[in-house]
Amino acid sequence: MRLLTKGLFGLLLSAAWGVALAQSFPERPITMIVPFAAGGAADATGRILAEGMSKALGKTIVVENVGGAGGATGTARVKNAQPDGYTIGLGHTGTLAAAVTVMPKLPHNPKTDFVYLGVVAATPNIIFVRKDFPANDLKQFIAVAQQKQDQLTFGHSGNGAASHITCLLFFGLIKAPPTYVPYRGFGQTVNDIIAGKIDGSCDLVASVAGQAQSGLVKALVVASKERSATLPEVPTAVEAGLPEFQAETWTGLFAPKATPKPVLDILEKAVATALNDPEVGKRLTTIGARVPAAGERGAAAMQKLVSTEIDHWADILNKAGFKPD
Repeated sequence: MRLLTKGLFGLLLSAAWGVALAQSFPERPITMIVPFAAGGAADATGRILAEGMSKALGKTIVVENVGGAGGATGTARVKNAQPDGYTIGLGHTGTLAAAVTVMPKLPHNPKTDFVYLGVVAATPNIIFVRKDFPANDLKQFIAVAQQKQDQLTFGHSGNGAASHITCLLFFGLIKAPPTYVPYRGFGQTVNDIIAGKIDGSCDLVASVAGQAQSGLVKALVVASKERSATLPEVPTAVEAGLPEFQAETWTGLFAPKATPKPVLDILEKAVATALNDPEVGKRLTTIGARVPAAGERGAAAMQKLVSTEIDHWADILNKAGFKPD
């Protein structure tokens, strides 16, 4: 009985702390951990949402880029943060789903270590190569890739990153695995593609739209059923003859597991307010992303999505013959 009373007291104390915190939250700036270097789609998405949420909350949200290990380093930073609402994280298909299969020693469990604030964007992935690559469409590229095999060099932002798992899916489908070159972030990857040091990558439309529009890289195919409004001239995988190649990267926000419910409610409301802001939607569309439909956005929807996507990508990667290091 004494232990039961002590436990009940602890729960009541925790609940009271959460209510008291929520009454004044936020009193200071909030940090949003983006688990990749500055310059890529995740960084751009995070900064757009940070501005929209700052406006809704009346307090600044500061984006902190913590790259490394395909996003695992920054994601673990969120897991270990004080659960008071002042540290939130940005994650996506790679860091919160595929990483479970790609990195067996992942320092966090996306199903149990976090509470979710909602899905904020969805972006199709794209295959792109250096501008002088000897192929101008997917059919030609597959022929070159199957001939060159491991002489082909493709960069990604670390094991488990969206660029990595998209490449694994794509090259598994065409049965022509390249030599992979890991980088700490998209900026380094695309710079080496532009300089001709590596052949290409499989990143998000939002990451490479500007370079493709200016002719610095050559976009071959979008991994979706509909063309991207940002790069409308690039054919879809269905049009190009590889309909199985479907890879849309969703992005969402989360917080440490023990963050009080009243604080989570405030943060989730700020996310919803930001996504309903036409300016936020316009800016996301400009970088090649789309705002999810209302039923796809909330905390419960993201929790379910993370769980189902872990199993989905495990199946895809296993069928592609992926073996963790």
